[in-house]
Amino acid sequence: MNKEISIWRNGNFIKFFSANTLANLGNWFDFVGVLILFRYTWKADPMLIALIPIMYAIPSILLGQFAGVFADRRNKRKILIYSNWFRAVLTLLLVFTPTPWLALPILFLRNTAGVISLPAQQGLMRNIVEEKNIMQAITINGSLFQLVKVIGPLMGGSVAGISSPNVSIAINAIAFTISGILLRRIKVQEIETSVEIEATQSGFLGSWKEGWQIVLNSKILMASIIFGIFSVLTIQMIDAQIVTLFSEVFPNKPEFTGWAISAIGIGSLFVVILLNKHKKITKFGWFFGTGSLLIGVMTVGFGFLSDFNLIVLAIFLSIIGGIGNGLTFTAVNYIIQTEPPKEAIGRVTGIIDSLMSILFIAGPLLGGLLITQLRVLTAFKTIGLALSIIGIAGIFLQNLLWKQNKPAKVQIEVKVKKGNESF
Repeated sequence: MNKEISIWRNGNFIKFFSANTLANLGNWFDFVGVLILFRYTWKADPMLIALIPIMYAIPSILLGQFAGVFADRRNKRKILIYSNWFRAVLTLLLVFTPTPWLALPILFLRNTAGVISLPAQQGLMRNIVEEKNIMQAITINGSLFQLVKVIGPLMGGSVAGISSPNVSIAINAIAFTISGILLRRIKVQEIETSVEIEATQSGFLGSWKEGWQIVLNSKILMASIIFGIFSVLTIQMIDAQIVTLFSEVFPNKPEFTGWAISAIGIGSLFVVILLNKHKKITKFGWFFGTGSLLIGVMTVGFGFLSDFNLIVLAIFLSIIGGIGNGLTFTAVNYIIQTEPPKEAIGRVTGIIDSLMSILFIAGPLLGGLLITQLRVLTAFKTIGLALSIIGIAGIFLQNLLWKQNKPAKVQIEVKVKKGNESF
């Protein structure tokens, strides 16, 4: 009887996981440090601060899909290494930047260099993790992501408060550097692809079109992306406005906002850890539908907080919403790893990333507009009810929406090369 080898015996995955841990933790130190630097050191006004998330989102919107094509056609390990090191240099430059108007273009350049990391990371993980361990690898990385989202801001803010925001930012530069060193130690056979396309198409453009063909021809991918868009859009609509709602319901307790946001992270962390024992996902409707329903329940519940005025209820609702977010997060990452052909993961990831990045700008704007028109409590009830109905529809219509079909045919000439070869 063959004994199943634990994923923790996979040395390449350990290095990959450790590199991700450092990079993610450093990013949160940096994000909090940048916010503090802008507001407390440079006394930037709210409109200037509002440009910070835009500097994070625009590169993904403009370049995400092309970054996915590039990642599929090149050595993914080296892409991650050079991306991390280049961002380390830009981060160090940010430490010595004297004004916010110089910091913004540096942030833009740094995030442009980081756009290619996500598709390269997804593709590399598929090359270093066996098929039977994909679900476990996704939930382990998901647990890391959610845990860092809870403790990262707390640690980053503490370091910035005790010393200075520049120290938090410098820690991110160190994290990027060490992450690149760890990735260099990964030994993996890369899949080099040469896409055979019609005579009217060529090279890079052909690969990009092929990525969209894969997405459009897969009912599972399309249904999942649509549900992901609704979930992310709703979260973005209310994310920035939670502080508005809590300032109205709990006017003398500003710390409650932070508690609720952390509780969402805790709920996500809990469900991702729980899913670690699952080998695969077969009923996507349960994940996406239930995820949307639970986020909707949280949002509707927030709309009734003024009737109860209980922080315990707010924390409970936040955990419920976090569980929904964790279900959706796990299902999206599982589909990215398993539904498209192995050689097209970067392209599919880039397409999804660029679509979702649009929501990071559109969501807060739509949320602000809706709250202005309906007032905050009514807006939360309306948004939450709509998402709950969508979630219920996803559960009951899952056999129709996520009907299994044959994946799009991808004609690919596959060559194997050592991971330490040049581009």
